[in-house]
Amino acid sequence: MPGWESDKQLHSNYISSKPDSPGYTEDQAEVSRFRAWLLELSITVSTHPFWDSVEAGDRVGARMALKHAHEPAEDEA
Repeated sequence: MPGWESDKQLHSNYISSKPDSPGYTEDQAEVSRFRAWLLELSITVSTHPFWDSVEAGDRVGARMALKHAHEPAEDEA
């Protein structure tokens, strides 16, 4: 996108502006690819048949435990 420059503000010499956008980069394509992969993995985990074996009232707690499974146990810390 093209850059812009605003008019001088009343009682101020400040003029806000933005430079031209560099456009789409390889990094942005990589971020988009990772976001799509994260969405796919999230759907796979949340719709896995395992959750049918957990009581409906216990699912939130079980998902939170899974979310923190990589953290060391409190008695180990």
